Amino acid sequence: MARVQDHEGLVFGTNDESKIGPSQFASASLYVGDLDLNVTDSQLYDLFNQLALVVSVRVCRDSTTHRSLGYGYVNYRGLEDG
Repeated sequence: MARVQDHEGLVFGTNDESKIGPSQFASASLYVGDLDLNVTDSQLYDLFNQLALVVSVRVCRDSTTHRSLGYGYVNYRGLEDG
């Protein structure tokens, strides 16, 4: 079954291909794991912006030490971009 969940928890897609499709407000967040601990937000943006227009990126960091946790998110305007 094809299912895509947007940032608001809305699910798009079913087993019926004719019903698959994003709403006009859908966006896509892409999880990026196994990042080198030295990767910056800027580097992540530059890399993924080559594929489609990126709205924002975030490398997740420890709240105390601010060291990278080795994963992040790339946010695209629409499901088709992500």
